[in-house]
Amino acid sequence: MDNSDLASDSDSMKNQNSDDSEYDFEENETEGHDAMPIWLQINPKTIRKEVLKIYEAQKIKAKTFLNDFQGKLTLSYEWMISGDESARDYTCLTAHFVDDNFNVRSWILGFTTGGVSIPLDDIYVYHFRKAVRDFDVQDKVSTILLPNREGFDEKNVDAIMKCMDSPVNLPVFVVYCCSDLFRLMVNDLYSEFSWSLYEEVRMLVGWGSFSSTNWNVRLYHLQQAVDMQKEDAFSKDEIYDDYDKPSDEEWVKIRTFCRLAGVIYKVAEEIFEGGYSTSNVYFHLLAELKVMLEQEVASGGDGDGDYFLWKGERMLKMFDKYWNDMFLVLATASVLDPRFKMKYIDFYCSKKVDNDDGSKAETVLDYLRNVYARYAANDICHKPICPVATIDFEEEEEDGDDDEGYGDEVEKKKADAYEDFVLFKEYLKFEGGCSREFQESELDSYLKEPVMEWNKDFKALEWWKEESQKYSILSRVARDILSIPISRATSYDAYVSEIREPPEYVLSMDAKAANAMVCGRSWLSLIPI
Repeated sequence: MDNSDLASDSDSMKNQNSDDSEYDFEENETEGHDAMPIWLQINPKTIRKEVLKIYEAQKIKAKTFLNDFQGKLTLSYEWMISGDESARDYTCLTAHFVDDNFNVRSWILGFTTGGVSIPLDDIYVYHFRKAVRDFDVQDKVSTILLPNREGFDEKNVDAIMKCMDSPVNLPVFVVYCCSDLFRLMVNDLYSEFSWSLYEEVRMLVGWGSFSSTNWNVRLYHLQQAVDMQKEDAFSKDEIYDDYDKPSDEEWVKIRTFCRLAGVIYKVAEEIFEGGYSTSNVYFHLLAELKVMLEQEVASGGDGDGDYFLWKGERMLKMFDKYWNDMFLVLATASVLDPRFKMKYIDFYCSKKVDNDDGSKAETVLDYLRNVYARYAANDICHKPICPVATIDFEEEEEDGDDDEGYGDEVEKKKADAYEDFVLFKEYLKFEGGCSREFQESELDSYLKEPVMEWNKDFKALEWWKEESQKYSILSRVARDILSIPISRATSYDAYVSEIREPPEYVLSMDAKAANAMVCGRSWLSLIPI
């Protein structure tokens, strides 16, 4: 964003009174009254008016930027509920993209409170339709990111997809939030726990009053109890004699939770706790989770019997549905990671983890070739995203002696004569067609080069930025696919066991002001100079 605009907007909020302001500092001063302190001139009505004014101005800039942006967007939907007595619901519609400097951006396009009247049969589609129309981005949306909730059935998803219909747009991906999947899996494991059982364990282990609802914290505490029970600590120390203890069946439930939630956490930790993860890292990590869950089920819980097997198979069923729905987008992003390319997909298919005969790898490559061909057909995609400065030789060519200028005129006349050579012009067309037909594409060239040596800290977007001159078309494909957020929540928000709460500052605001504040805050530092 333009720093001068920010300063101007800030000064406007601090010093400028609205036309219908309750106070007028300059008028009071000219009439001889004592100057009123500036802080007395600011009231909620004035602040609200200024917030809406700034929002409208920044919205125009955001819309212009998105209209001019040559990449693709992902629109994500998140439902929130306030933690106060009102339990008011909020909906957040966000545009995710990678800008021309290969920086990840998330701009909130709409923040709706439960006070807005929306017909029940339009409750999910409304937010997408409004954002797309308000910002005129029908041809920019390549992906929609949805929660793993029953409300997004096939009918609603189809209606949302129609909002993005455009003759020049690629088919729209539908992806589902990975952190939502983990939350649902862990909550299913925890569903057999009674509150009294959890209280018994809490008192035994002594972790104090429990306040966090994050499932990773819950796992940590329950694992403490399992470790102590394995060491027979509750029988050896008489201090525990007066405490209620879980029954043998309840210990089976606790151990089952810790083992299955534990393998989920191993993968979640890699995805969520190392900073923002682009879509290229999900395929191999989720493939690892699938294998670990299958190994746990095959082990039978090492003596924990039918209950463990029942829960393990439920976890695999939930995971496999997500894996099958997400396979193509995750695998495509993995191919655009130069540490993997097609190697990991081929390796995975060779293991026959999904009882696949290799056709999945072919499907992924065919899809990527199709996407690449669509980009290659667009002339603007042949220009690098981050063009380097070029030297202008035009003035140098015009300088020189008169004799050299005479020679140039002769050369120009000779070159112009070829305009009349019909057969030669046909040859040029023939040769150009052959070159285009047999020339190796950027995608083929990329796939033929050796994969990079494994580096856990590798940043795919930085690599594609550096290689954008070499792969002018493919870098645009990579930018748009790697910009797809596979999880709406990141960092420690990904472990929240319940639906997330909205920011506290919106709870006392009306719908219009809340939308202006939340959206405007997400744009302020992102509008480019």
